[in-house]
Amino acid sequence: MISILMPIYNGIEFIDESVNSIIEQTFEDWELLIGINGHPENSNVYLKAKKFENEKIKVYDFFNIKNKSDTLNELIKYTKYDWISLLDVDDIWLPNKLYKQFQYINNYDIIGTNCHYFEEMAGIPFIPYYNISNFDFTILNPIINSSVLLKKDLCYWNREVEGIEDYELWLKLRKQEKKFYNISDILVRHRIHKSSSFNTKNNDEKIKMIIKKYT
Repeated sequence: MISILMPIYNGIEFIDESVNSIIEQTFEDWELLIGINGHPENSNVYLKAKKFENEKIKVYDFFNIKNKSDTLNELIKYTKYDWISLLDVDDIWLPNKLYKQFQYINNYDIIGTNCHYFEEMAGIPFIPYYNISNFDFTILNPIINSSVLLKKDLCYWNREVEGIEDYELWLKLRKQEKKFYNISDILVRHRIHKSSSFNTKNNDEKIKMIIKKYT
């Protein structure tokens, strides 16, 4: 079974689409944990997310947490299952996303998929496919964050590199010789808009630092 994490600061206006794309998964053995961070206690953002709560969906008000990395690390504490998947609130999964990934869990530690961009930008990113365990991760970030499925015991996001915390985790796990796989099918829709992670501030210096650390 799979625990899905959805940290939310910006983008609450997209929650209907993202949560419904989870509910519509053909793979049904999941739980969803939503963590609201960076807002006052009992905020409108939290109350809007809370409306989705049921036996499979839990919503947490992390009003005292100010960043995505700490929100993810806190959500992990409440998970029940051994596999973790991530979905940003502004992104959308296709219905067979989890089902297709689940076929690879016996052979790989981290499983991603292809995606396409929509809204303010269209296209498909250049990433490597299939067994990418020997790919040079310093060339580019090969894992789409909203596509990833990984073992829970590998999960820890470093707040010191906020904004590229996902890339830092993949570099660390690559150095530990974990097994990576990317499904070539487009199973995620990644929304590009003015406040999306795709358009966050320049992180060139942080990227240089983490590449040096793990090579």
